[in-house]
Amino acid sequence: MRRLVLAPLLAFTIAVLPACGSEQAKPPASRQDVSGREIPMRFAKTFRVVEREGYRVIDLKASVVSWGGNAVGEEQFQRLVLVPRDAPAPTLTGDLAGATLIRTPVLRIASNTGYHEAMTKVLGINNRLVAVGGVKSYDDDLRARVRRGQVRQIGYGWHSPPELDALIAAKPDVLLMSMGDMDNIGAKPRIEALGIPVVPIFLDNEADYMGRVDYVRLIGMLTGKEREADAFVAMVTKNVEALKAKAAAQPTRSVLSAWFSGGDRWMPTIRNADAKLLRDANARNPFEATDDPRKDSFNRVSTEELIARGKDADCWIMRDSHSAPFKDVATLRRFKAYRDGCLFAADGMTKPPADAYDYYEMAVIRPDLVLGDLARMLHPALRDAPFLYIRPDRQVTR
Repeated sequence: MRRLVLAPLLAFTIAVLPACGSEQAKPPASRQDVSGREIPMRFAKTFRVVEREGYRVIDLKASVVSWGGNAVGEEQFQRLVLVPRDAPAPTLTGDLAGATLIRTPVLRIASNTGYHEAMTKVLGINNRLVAVGGVKSYDDDLRARVRRGQVRQIGYGWHSPPELDALIAAKPDVLLMSMGDMDNIGAKPRIEALGIPVVPIFLDNEADYMGRVDYVRLIGMLTGKEREADAFVAMVTKNVEALKAKAAAQPTRSVLSAWFSGGDRWMPTIRNADAKLLRDANARNPFEATDDPRKDSFNRVSTEELIARGKDADCWIMRDSHSAPFKDVATLRRFKAYRDGCLFAADGMTKPPADAYDYYEMAVIRPDLVLGDLARMLHPALRDAPFLYIRPDRQVTR
């Protein structure tokens, strides 16, 4: 799921914030696994949950991956201790030294990324959002609340840290913080020093798209909506398994998923969750490579390489919200998918006046809906429902 390219947001307050005066930064929690009864996560690899008497310990760890590139800096690690509001808190010593204590259920939530809003929406707790990235939400009611000033705007998290003044004014119990940039890593301890617990969200490091769905369970544990979260994940899992079985019964077809970024550069899907969606739709991806959570799902290639490896693909997802126009018809005619008219775009479920794309919100945790689109695209016999997120491209140059 490619990240939205958003305009840089103000981060002056963070840049000049002193390092908390005389307070000492707390030491990092031990990276060794804690003991206790593990609550299994079938898919997620970036977090682990252990239950102890009266509380839970959640370990999250992953690398920050540059857009279209590789991991940068050291692997990030966070240990959370979730304690019910009416229960005594454990002493944060030993294997809990340096951990972040969070009282549950959290009632006031700040978020710096759109798909967090999708998670709170499916759990029925959007009313607990007190700060979000901005006004690009696909949810009309939430967007209206943001515009009225009832929900603070702290900035989207792919290229800048949260805006501190707005974050502090929102008085959240926690900040759900996607770590799309090293600037966010630098801002995290400063936010924590202000008394705002940070829950890092490493959803984009999940090599399996179902690992993203497991994050709904994490949010459910934080908010007292665990039963609803478990039911949601079970529903998506059931739908995915049914779609995979239907697609597997069809002949395998090849698909090229690559959008034009300008300057003779294309961005093909290569690995990880996005590539797995193509595989599970019973598609052969000519650019597929080994999954690696320390690399982004796509890399840049030239038009020459795109032709060499993708010209015989049966279908082509060639446009999304990032794409630059590509009007060289002579080049396009070299692709079988173009000649056969099997061209698609990831531009469904959009609200252009709001600059809102549900593909970067709900679709992130509803891979069953995306997989349904892919199956219908590749296998005409399965076209028993309308396209949602990925649909026939209506803007093709002819």
